[in-house]
Amino acid sequence: MKCFPLILILVFASFSMNAQSDTAKPDSGVFFADIHTYFQHDLNGNNNPQSAFGLTTAIMGYKKSFSQKVSGIILYDVTRTTNFSYPDTIGINGYFEGSKYTAFLKMAEIDWKFSNWGEIGFGQLLNEQYLTVQDKHWGMRYVATTMQELFRFGMPADFGLRVKLRPIETLILSFTAVNGEGPFKYQDNESNFLYSANVEYSPKDYLIFKLYADYEQHASTLSENRSTISGFVGFKTKKWMAGAEYNMVFNNSFVPESDLSGASVYGSMKVGAKTAVFVRVDYMQEYGNVKSEAFLLAGAEYRPTPNLGFSVNLKRNTWLNTSMICLNAGIRF
Repeated sequence: MKCFPLILILVFASFSMNAQSDTAKPDSGVFFADIHTYFQHDLNGNNNPQSAFGLTTAIMGYKKSFSQKVSGIILYDVTRTTNFSYPDTIGINGYFEGSKYTAFLKMAEIDWKFSNWGEIGFGQLLNEQYLTVQDKHWGMRYVATTMQELFRFGMPADFGLRVKLRPIETLILSFTAVNGEGPFKYQDNESNFLYSANVEYSPKDYLIFKLYADYEQHASTLSENRSTISGFVGFKTKKWMAGAEYNMVFNNSFVPESDLSGASVYGSMKVGAKTAVFVRVDYMQEYGNVKSEAFLLAGAEYRPTPNLGFSVNLKRNTWLNTSMICLNAGIRF
């Protein structure tokens, strides 16, 4: 299994011998960026500091297509990489380098479309567990990230190789091998890769079903292998949006009694040309010592232009006993 990435390269490289010529001229490239900022106040006084301005994300990226089949993208994210409120996949609660606002390489991917039905991605890849579909469907990342990212059910990105196949127009199959250490650490000395499979089915433009699973062998100093299974269904029209997912992570820290499980249900409705209301419930069935608790989110959004959003909302965490009144703003350019 440790030769899996090399095998994939050798197998799919054979398609290049039969591929049609790719003569499209390179484009000029596209720079893009996101800024997400906020003000929050804890109504219960259990958060320290009780009131604060802050920045959750400042993303800077560049994408360039060299032809119809070859492209590259690089993405830097300025966010909090130290002193996490929630531990990461291997149980680390904080990192000593950097600051609360540190720029890190989130994505650096080379893409090659070897045919009309398949492509290979190589480099630092975004996690298909929650970032490539659920994040876009939710559409309000500047207010809050989706449940799996917010509570660190998996890494946002990692170094590896991905093969993506589209056997029919409505179906996408992905197979990925990555280091398993995430974007902040180098591969471990034992080279235990994380292998994942992802299925996306879109029978209609407004409907999507998604199933994700992964597996990673434990290091010799730990005792249990880690695995994940996640299911998602999403519905979106011009006026309505809804999504639901259920997620399970077995042996999250590679030791017994470290399972994670929970569900998230959310929806929004446009009440005007530029305004919408939304609600979301994240239910933690099992989260370390936390069981049967919830994260609740409700609010309104106003978009004076499609690229700029403002939101007033209430965030309630039942096990931390915090009730945050928030003003969030997000812009994309």
